[in-house]
Amino acid sequence: MFALMATCALAQEDAAKLSWMAGCWETRPAPGLSIEEQWMKPAGGLLLGMGRTVRGGRTVFTEFLRIGPVNGKLTYTARIGTKGVTDFPVLRLSETEVVFENPTHDFPQRIVYRKSGDGLSARIEGSAKGKERSEEFPYTRVKCE
Repeated sequence: MFALMATCALAQEDAAKLSWMAGCWETRPAPGLSIEEQWMKPAGGLLLGMGRTVRGGRTVFTEFLRIGPVNGKLTYTARIGTKGVTDFPVLRLSETEVVFENPTHDFPQRIVYRKSGDGLSARIEGSAKGKERSEEFPYTRVKCE
């Protein structure tokens, strides 16, 4: 039990290392397309976030996100729309990058966040239908409203 408590404490400390993700972020990859993510600052061993994609004035995608301990390991948990949750345990963590991976998930298998100057870069990657695929999201900090 002590080992599990120590592991959970380490996962909570790891969550605190991701304070650079906190805030409101937006990218506009095409005219009429806006992708937003908002992350609360780490507290109590967790970061909570949400995302929304708006195309042509209409919301086309939503997600609710959690980064915190799951089974003693720092884990990115995503709830897409009304579907169930998918866990991506941490693979690597540094001062400027975190990589989460779930090799059994259809797509993506990896989720990467990087601190990029004043911005935030998110990337999803893996294979889909036997082909390697990735999508990059270069976010700019925006005012939280």
